[in-house]
Amino acid sequence: MPFFVQCAMVHDLMETQFTTDCRALMRHEIAAAGGNEVFFIGRTNVDGIVYEAETIARGNKVAVPAIITRASGGDVVIHNHPTGDLTPSSADMDIASVCGNQGIGFAIIDNQCSRCYQVVAPFTEKKGELLSLEEIGRIFAADGMMAHLKGYEQRDEQVRMAFAVAEAFNNDKVVLVEAGTGTGKSLAYLIPAILWAVRNNERIVVSTNTINLQEQLIRKDLPFLARNSSIEFKAALVKGRSNYACLRKLEHAEAEPSLFPDEASAELTTIIEWSHSSQDGCRSDLAFTPQAGTWEELCCEADQCGRSRCKHFGRCFFYRARRESSAARILVVNHALLLSDIVLRKETGYDATAILPPFTRLIFDEGHHLEDVATSHLSLTITRSGILKQLQRLVPQKANRAGLLTIISSRIGRDLPESQEGLYAELSGLLESHLLPKAHDLSGMTEQTMDWLAFSAEHDSGIAAGREQKLRLTPEVERTPFWQECRQKLHALADVINDYTAALRTLVRRSKDLPEKLQEKLSDQLLDTSGIEGRLQAMADALLFFTTEAEGYCRWIETKRGSRGVQARLTAAPLDISAQLKETVLDKLKTIIVTSATLTVGGQFGYLKKRTGFGLLPPARISELQLASPFNYARQVFVAVPEDMPEPTAPGFREALEQHILQAVTISRGGAFILFTSYDLLGRVHQALSPILARQGLTALKQGETGRHTLLTQFRKEGNAVLFGTDSFWEGVDVKGEALRLVIIARLPFQVPTEPVQQARAEKIKADGGDPFRDFSVPQAVIKFRQGFGRLIRSRDDRGAVLILDRRVLNKSYGRIFLRSLPDTEIVRGDSTGVFSRMEEFFKRT
Repeated sequence: MPFFVQCAMVHDLMETQFTTDCRALMRHEIAAAGGNEVFFIGRTNVDGIVYEAETIARGNKVAVPAIITRASGGDVVIHNHPTGDLTPSSADMDIASVCGNQGIGFAIIDNQCSRCYQVVAPFTEKKGELLSLEEIGRIFAADGMMAHLKGYEQRDEQVRMAFAVAEAFNNDKVVLVEAGTGTGKSLAYLIPAILWAVRNNERIVVSTNTINLQEQLIRKDLPFLARNSSIEFKAALVKGRSNYACLRKLEHAEAEPSLFPDEASAELTTIIEWSHSSQDGCRSDLAFTPQAGTWEELCCEADQCGRSRCKHFGRCFFYRARRESSAARILVVNHALLLSDIVLRKETGYDATAILPPFTRLIFDEGHHLEDVATSHLSLTITRSGILKQLQRLVPQKANRAGLLTIISSRIGRDLPESQEGLYAELSGLLESHLLPKAHDLSGMTEQTMDWLAFSAEHDSGIAAGREQKLRLTPEVERTPFWQECRQKLHALADVINDYTAALRTLVRRSKDLPEKLQEKLSDQLLDTSGIEGRLQAMADALLFFTTEAEGYCRWIETKRGSRGVQARLTAAPLDISAQLKETVLDKLKTIIVTSATLTVGGQFGYLKKRTGFGLLPPARISELQLASPFNYARQVFVAVPEDMPEPTAPGFREALEQHILQAVTISRGGAFILFTSYDLLGRVHQALSPILARQGLTALKQGETGRHTLLTQFRKEGNAVLFGTDSFWEGVDVKGEALRLVIIARLPFQVPTEPVQQARAEKIKADGGDPFRDFSVPQAVIKFRQGFGRLIRSRDDRGAVLILDRRVLNKSYGRIFLRSLPDTEIVRGDSTGVFSRMEEFFKRT
């Protein structure tokens, strides 16, 4: 039955059914085609609004059938009538009928993209094509598509995970999947995700925490599936705005080099030259790493982007990448970008400022990081340098450098006609008497306030002086004279910033009355000034929030000693992000897959569900699956705990730790990761053992001496290296084969109990009637402990030993939870002599 063809002229559809940026892009393409006909495929978001338009053909209607084959249900085929008469021709009606039968919309627009005739509305109420578990089972069969993968063996765990993911797509559900190392979880979720995305014309976002996993997906797993499956699909790696150079800023920098310090001139010249030939304008394509300050001045930023009003919009590196990602079915992102995008959507809705195109299906890999990443993106931070950097862009301290306000003032004084003497007096008065001099006053006040805060936090607040200290604002601290004075000073600073931002808003608003040509000349400076005004206003709001006792937040002052003396940082972080995550993520998406090798504690998902909002969902919407690793840990791993080690807080622990590490790496002949929880302890042990190891021909590598990637490359190359690592080496590091044959866990990875957020969250749990140690500290430590243990065995052929040098896993009641979380294998315990004797036997059999 033919699809109903609508024949009503709707002039305001351009306003209600197309985004501003989409209209601007179509105008640009029509103008570039000399006003001739241009055909587009418009893609709609979850609200049915056309937000992207891909140019398919120009100049004739011959290509229309090809357009239809590239469009899918819910898309809209759009073309312009150069005459301005939007009445559909007979040919238009024929095409509209074909589109309508396929659920594709058809619309005619004028060259200015101000009027629209909607011939056929896109069909948006599509029912998903359910995935077949039988088909997925055939893909993973020994003679199926996966057989193209070198060394492939059918694994029941991988197939069960793929089935669980498929059912989550079919039933719009949330599924938590703990998949042990070696399950092949990425392919287990990618295959059903690709099938669903292609057959239902939907977009699926895959989010990871580490670059390693991102690269595995983009460079290995997705290309494999593209080569060997019969399904055509497009995948894209999505990067944040700040990765892309801004053409407007580059043009402005080339015209106004005085905005940059002399030491940045060489970099600036190189980046400008590179931008002329670069295809995607991404920082990673530069042959060198630019200084952070230089790149910040040149990169794309949401609050300093003119979007459709920018003359470079059609060529914009960021929006070109965004259009390409809109055409992809699988989008690979990192957790930080995903959370940034979700926070932005919460604040502004699905508009052009968002980084990701609309989506309703999400796969969250390395899901044990969800609470930490969400906490980071829902926190606020205020620093001295953060405020000063914005003021410096407006009015630099150095007289030989230009600033945004100095340029605006100069051009208004030079180019404003005498006929607008009143406007000149108003704007010049605002600039010369207020904004220009008070920028220096505000900079001075910021320096004085934050320097006083840094000094007083160390000397008057009662915390011990040191390289890095954190003072949490508890009721006791808030009653001290220090906090009372601090609060007054921060309030005063916020008031002055508020006064300054009000003047900036007046400048931007009144500048709209300037002559059109002068407005055009100042458009860059006014746009950037408006963005800086928003940032300064946010800082003023944050200062006032910080000085107010905000329920549900932990606030602290952090001081850190460095080459520039003591610096202070103010931070406020939410204590419980579960409700916010549910509101902004869980309730907005149809399907969510959360997976990791370490989601459970004691075999239960309760900790994850409570901390991240999944426990607030209706039980019928969420399912759980726990899959053991297919590796034979009983055969591949030797695990031991010496019972005669002193406890970490007992005298002699460090000396015993050094002796045990030395004996263990001597037996293994290196090839070891030594995992610490304290960089200070790491440094002391490394200093003591490094010369001894060198005499034995073993290379001692220390985290911090060089980048992690370089350290790992050297570790793999040496074959007998001993790497002393802390936080970042407990997870996300994959060393297969002989290079890594020993992992030593120096102590159980409990979070530092003095961390403000840890303290405050523990107090909240206690106030709510829970046990903060068992309900919070232990589960956190168990998950990290499991990650550290998991560094050793990365393939079926790996063999090695894990030595746990914290005997609390044996003599404390909570220790059973740690040991119970390990794969099924014997735990060797006894005195050191017996343990090392058994270890020698194990390595002799290797």
